[in-house]
Amino acid sequence: MKTASITIQMASALLIGAISFGTLGDQAEAQIIKRNPEKLETRIGDHRLRFEQRQLRQGQAIPAQVLANAKGIVIMHHFRAGFGVSADLGGGVAMVRKADGKWCAPAFVSIGKGAIGPMVGADESVTILCLMTDESLRLLKGGGAGGAGVNLEAVAGPLDAGGDIGTVSARQPVLVYSNARGAFIGASLGGGALVGAKQRNAALYGLTMEQILFGGNAKMTPAGEALAISVDKAAGLWKE
Repeated sequence: MKTASITIQMASALLIGAISFGTLGDQAEAQIIKRNPEKLETRIGDHRLRFEQRQLRQGQAIPAQVLANAKGIVIMHHFRAGFGVSADLGGGVAMVRKADGKWCAPAFVSIGKGAIGPMVGADESVTILCLMTDESLRLLKGGGAGGAGVNLEAVAGPLDAGGDIGTVSARQPVLVYSNARGAFIGASLGGGALVGAKQRNAALYGLTMEQILFGGNAKMTPAGEALAISVDKAAGLWKE
């Protein structure tokens, strides 16, 4: 019993430490961004590399048909602070297709509290959400009026293993691809599940997440352009 008590206390201390670290990390990040805003371009480049690495895994790539029909995509990097507890450390980026079929500039996003669900099999993971419907795009409008009333179930996406993705998968609003079993899958996602990383978006664009993704005023940066090209190449849509 004593050993179990010590284990619980240690787990609690680790979780509290992780939460405290996240708060201190935000404060430290603000100073880093202010001194080195180019680091934000590096972050976008890192997420592009994570996407490309996923696509290189045999039998694990996101099918071109899914990417070609996706109305939005979110690439996130997160870690598990303790068993079944997920914490958003690296955050992620999101892009939305504009009316002309081109991607908007990527906005920085963070994972809302309790959105991930229990993760199994990975202490550090990359999760990609393919948003397939207009309603699913409301997840990127935060917890305000634009995202109010959203309640969508996230399901595991089909893999590019030589088969057809199927009409059922094609109709799902949110398809999940992750190297951590359980991440987002089966979760009920509502407004606030994904929130804008205010400091990063303001530093790179001077805009909010919603303004970047839906306002049409954010200028695409070189790193953002490279990410958009990478996704379109994987979708079979890129033309030199």
